[in-house]
Amino acid sequence: MGKFNKNKINIFFCINGLQRGGAEKQLNYISNYLNENYNISIFTINSKKNSYKFNSKIKIYKLNTLFSLFFFLKKVIILKPKVVFFILPKAYFIFGTMLIFFPKIKKVLMRRSLNYYHKNLIYKFYEIFLHRFTHLFICNSIAAKKNLIDSENISKKKVVVIKNFIEPYKKYKNFKKNNNFKILCISNFYRYKGHHLLLRSLSHIKNLSWDLSLFGEEREFKKNEIINYAKSLGLSKKISFISKVNNKCSFPFFKLGIILSKTESFPNAVLEYLSLKLPVLATNVGDIKYIVNKSNGILINSRNSKIISKNIKKLIFDKNINKKSNYSKNLIKKYNNKNITLKKYKKQIEKI
Repeated sequence: MGKFNKNKINIFFCINGLQRGGAEKQLNYISNYLNENYNISIFTINSKKNSYKFNSKIKIYKLNTLFSLFFFLKKVIILKPKVVFFILPKAYFIFGTMLIFFPKIKKVLMRRSLNYYHKNLIYKFYEIFLHRFTHLFICNSIAAKKNLIDSENISKKKVVVIKNFIEPYKKYKNFKKNNNFKILCISNFYRYKGHHLLLRSLSHIKNLSWDLSLFGEEREFKKNEIINYAKSLGLSKKISFISKVNNKCSFPFFKLGIILSKTESFPNAVLEYLSLKLPVLATNVGDIKYIVNKSNGILINSRNSKIISKNIKKLIFDKNINKKSNYSKNLIKKYNNKNITLKKYKKQIEKI
């Protein structure tokens, strides 16, 4: 980690951890971009390995003990950050609580999910309490903005939407021939992501020539649970796990990206699929409807496995699958544009 430039403003980002995930990937993009103009410090509340490459000038502190939280307060007092960003609820609860006592520091909540966790009333009311001390709310979707305004009584003037950015993949032309219809699922192993529902849906069409590749990290459940569930459905030979997603996963080697989450705001996984030129089958939650439609895939309003399987089958036999791929390829371009994504964070810092 490099030394701070005394002539630059200090900006803090607080997040649960830096393992693989949508929020973590966006922080990687945002902090590397802002690093040119600001001194960036990132504080996490676990010591797990980083999954992303950060600029060497960015300081990363892993605070995994109660005592280490006093280190955070020390940094706040010494460095006097102009703005502190909170990403994900747990980080907001911990770091946001400590910063109640520093009213001059501008606080920004980056809401990257819908407030499904508000089913826990303690979480709901404490988070709404913390909102009283927060100066700005940056959402990655219109749906998340609506949550804040309608359910959490935040003024419209304090909420802005900045869409996710994604780095375009380099072109890859040497595709291997593949007779099966290859399906890609990018999702960490959380219950709400719908892995089990996907397997049940595919079990209804297991006699067709398809195979499924899963990419994600173990969170609420382990890989073995998926393996055992696939085995119970007679899908063992059709399921595999991949260690990375890159341009080799592009259309036409893979033919379809799937996400069956119960709740999402603006999922990175769908942007990944579009970057890979994949048609998409997705549940109609959050802002997915703005990036998936009949031109590049199918939106699902049901969690019935037989209905989902019929729609997967429809795409397997779709003679216009190439056109859907081209639509995805063209749609992703605006999310590769830093002017309408990353640069907006700089503007908000200047404004606040």
